[in-house]
Amino acid sequence: MDKPKTECKLEFIDGRPVFVVNGKFISYAAYQDAGAGATWICPPEKWGERVGGFIKSGVRLFTIQPEHSFGGMGGTSPFWTDDGVYAGMDDIDPEQYFCVDRQAEMILNTEPEAWLIVRFGDLVPKNWFDKNPGHAQKSWTGDHTGVQISMASSKGLSDLIKFMKCLINYCESRPWADRVIGYLYFPIGEGVTNLNTKGYVFDRCPEMQKAFKDWVRRNYSSETELRGAWGENGVTFDTVTVPTDPEWINAREKTFHWIEGNQLRKMRDYVLLQRELFMNWYKTIIKEVRSYLNIHRPLLFGIDMAKQPMAGWQIKLFFDGSGPNAEFPNILAASGSIDIAELLDEPGLDIIVTPADYTARNVGYGWESEGVSDSLRLRGKIIYVENDCRTFEEIEKYTQGSFKTIKEVRAGMLRNAAWSLTRGHIDYWMTPYAPYFEPPEVQEHGVRTVRPLLDTAPHLPHIETEHAIAMIIDDTSPLYEDGTAGYQNLAVIWQRVIGLAHCGIPYRIYLFSDLERENMPDYRCYLFPNLFKMDENKLSILQNKVFKNGRTAIFGPATGITDGEYLSSEWASKVLAIEMEMFQNQSPRRVIVNGSTPITAGLPASTIYGDSQVYGPIIVPADGAVERAGGIVLGESTTFWGINRPGLFVKDFNGNYKIAWSVAVPIPGNILRELARYGGCHVWCEDDDVIYASDKILAVHSIKEGPRVLKFPTKRKIRDMLTGEHIGDGLKEITVNISPPETKIFYFE
Repeated sequence: MDKPKTECKLEFIDGRPVFVVNGKFISYAAYQDAGAGATWICPPEKWGERVGGFIKSGVRLFTIQPEHSFGGMGGTSPFWTDDGVYAGMDDIDPEQYFCVDRQAEMILNTEPEAWLIVRFGDLVPKNWFDKNPGHAQKSWTGDHTGVQISMASSKGLSDLIKFMKCLINYCESRPWADRVIGYLYFPIGEGVTNLNTKGYVFDRCPEMQKAFKDWVRRNYSSETELRGAWGENGVTFDTVTVPTDPEWINAREKTFHWIEGNQLRKMRDYVLLQRELFMNWYKTIIKEVRSYLNIHRPLLFGIDMAKQPMAGWQIKLFFDGSGPNAEFPNILAASGSIDIAELLDEPGLDIIVTPADYTARNVGYGWESEGVSDSLRLRGKIIYVENDCRTFEEIEKYTQGSFKTIKEVRAGMLRNAAWSLTRGHIDYWMTPYAPYFEPPEVQEHGVRTVRPLLDTAPHLPHIETEHAIAMIIDDTSPLYEDGTAGYQNLAVIWQRVIGLAHCGIPYRIYLFSDLERENMPDYRCYLFPNLFKMDENKLSILQNKVFKNGRTAIFGPATGITDGEYLSSEWASKVLAIEMEMFQNQSPRRVIVNGSTPITAGLPASTIYGDSQVYGPIIVPADGAVERAGGIVLGESTTFWGINRPGLFVKDFNGNYKIAWSVAVPIPGNILRELARYGGCHVWCEDDDVIYASDKILAVHSIKEGPRVLKFPTKRKIRDMLTGEHIGDGLKEITVNISPPETKIFYFE
């Protein structure tokens, strides 16, 4: 059979990411029905009806995937059935499985011009686990919770890659191969280990035990040094074992939330090993799959991973309504998904693919990817977001965030599309099994309303705006915490949900390491929620990129709390140029805001923010230090009985730059709006609606009825993207009427 001729590349045209297939742009409109891999949930005929509904709505890009038969540990696909047993190209009966052949044929028989992406995971045959029990993740209880290969298993990684190559080789041999434009890898834990998502921290399987022993030998010069670091007098290189969860829980009772270098060292050593294994795992897969794809032709390749915006995700508590809350483990750290910039730089990777954040999907909230997004654009890559918006269909009508009416469907789907359009990314409709999009009215008023925007999007330039708030995540920061998720949950996730998405100003999300990149855009305001460790290099980065041109930098309560080894207020004082003091206490944090300054005068009286989460040590300004340094106190702290100090202040450095600091998070949207305005950031809307904007597109999403004034940084020629109506030329603002829930989208011509 002739080699497939279709080639697909990810390119950026006028700043907009585009799938270029044989030299032509294709629409962003796409649908993935993962029910194809689970015929006991979604029979083939039903799957075909769902796909057919999207074809009727004009969608031409679809995902297919292997079918898996589940039983016990793992899932057997026709491509990998046993240890060392992979299907050849002639070994698969298309009638036996509703697998890639039948899915492709069903789509192409209905729409011959459709394009395909092949999705696959890392479900492992039960027989493989039976023969390799020491290679499966195992909790401290002995439970193989997660049914996933340990990241310490080189055999597991090698065998998994053989399966991937077998699947790719098969797909590339099929008559429909010319319609395939790429491959996406979806690990079970979606970029963290499934063991960690269940609330366990340490993988204690035999392969991980060996890897930990080896790591300790490589990183400690002597057993004497090891004993001193761990505080275990009798430990030797031969008796080293992976910590247990109870050991971690007991040890952290003797520490604050932020820890010093000699505290929890054994647990941190495990995290550092996991990062090493995490990097090796995904780098190896990227290199192996890319080199194998290159044998065939240029195609897209992506992985579901890199969920830094979900730092602090208490996943079991959220999905199950059970388990510890603030004490839930930091699953990114436990999985080794920290300090990932070098992984994002891997040249064989085009796409990070993730679901949207489930935390707050109801209409009225902002919508955001679980994965790093804006950081990818700096590298010529994209986030590809699962738009699995639930609707009022029967199966999940009561699930949090499900759209309850057709008006919510329209407003919610348009909101999600506006995120992609204004951020320069791509999303696609997806269902894991349920008929979210089956109702005809969902297709008519949801899919068919949004699809024309997605058809047009590849031809629209994307130009970044400086009038946005950039939240800068330091993804090395979990190394300086006690391993729990509570603080990061407030400072990263809920800071975005409550504050950034409702401040009348668009926002972006980057890694701290991105600030060193030459193509990192400039913004009028930067927010640093978890910049715990500071040193001269990091301070220099702030001075070179952030502290200039009148911008505002907003810092969270633990800014500079450690130099990597010791906790103190020294670095906070240097960064803020105000003398700070550290109290060896833990407490909840709240701030009551003063109304006597121009910055806070427009806020409601007695504005109070903060949370009941307990964390420490506590850093606050020294007595009278804000005033002595020429700063302005905007609010008072409410922590514990022994502190009566400012909780929110700003300081202007002679117009060169401005800083703001808060003792509590999350900071509400109306306060963020004033702090950003303080740094010269344009406010697009004075209300707390969701605002998405680039320099070419503006969207407002709201659940409050009435008029809204939308303001622009400069005079604009404006067109309504939904009606096509030309609104006017040379406009600095427009007033629109909201009939909630509603999303309006405008284009600056």
